[in-house]
Amino acid sequence: MPTARTRLARRIIPFVLVVLAIVLVTFSMRAQAQVESAQSQSSDRSVVIQEFAQRATQPVRDLIGWFGDVRTARQERDQLAQENAVLRSDLAKAEVNQQDGEELRGLLDYVRSPAFPQINNYQPRAARVVARSPSLTSSSVVVDAGDAVGVKVGDPVLVGVAQSADIGGAALIGRVERTTPETAVISLLSNASVAVGATVSGRRGADGILQPSAADPSVLVLGFVRGSSVVIPGDRVITSGFLDPSGKLESAYPRGLPIGVVSEARQSDANTYKSVLVVPWVELGSFANVVILTGAGGTS
Repeated sequence: MPTARTRLARRIIPFVLVVLAIVLVTFSMRAQAQVESAQSQSSDRSVVIQEFAQRATQPVRDLIGWFGDVRTARQERDQLAQENAVLRSDLAKAEVNQQDGEELRGLLDYVRSPAFPQINNYQPRAARVVARSPSLTSSSVVVDAGDAVGVKVGDPVLVGVAQSADIGGAALIGRVERTTPETAVISLLSNASVAVGATVSGRRGADGILQPSAADPSVLVLGFVRGSSVVIPGDRVITSGFLDPSGKLESAYPRGLPIGVVSEARQSDANTYKSVLVVPWVELGSFANVVILTGAGGTS
């Protein structure tokens, strides 16, 4: 039979176990709360660190992005520059083709017109300018036709002019000075070595020698014109040409090739000759195509 102490122990042990269980549960809950609090604080710290790192590295990322944008912009700029260069090249070619077309049209009209010298030993030869003299006042050009196609020293050279000039379609601009098989050097009317026998169209006795002005090579001077001849501004100047009756000697320039228009006639009281200033029909630095009258080979 259990004693009183045994019965008391039986009663106290369950109570003690319940209290111990409660203590353990409480301790466990507090420990879990502390863990969760620590985790929360750690998470907050992580968020703060991440935000700080993001703010700290933002300028670097912005700088890297800026460099990327700059490189992209430069690539786009270079591409646009290439496209613009192609467009400018196409435009320049179109303008050159238009100029060539106008000049060649004028030359073709002239060759087909009655104004073209109807002389059997003159044959037109088209050529393109490939080089110019470097001086401000162009005095010579190089063309892509030489003695291999019949071009000879002394052949007269023409350039097409606008139809509004009403001179047949072309005008004299110089003569062949030197040749190679493939090219020819043309001395222009502005070259001091060129002298052309010329006359004022429709004016009796208004013959002379045409040379560039020493003061302004773009202006030509028809010298040794008889003082008694009547010459007024606006008169047309053409090649005078000549042919020896025996047929042994003839001018390099057939008669009637247009040259220019009179701008002024000068004569001093003590001089028996006039000096006639002539503006050429062709701007001597702006043409790209010529026609050479082959088979001439004279000197005046």
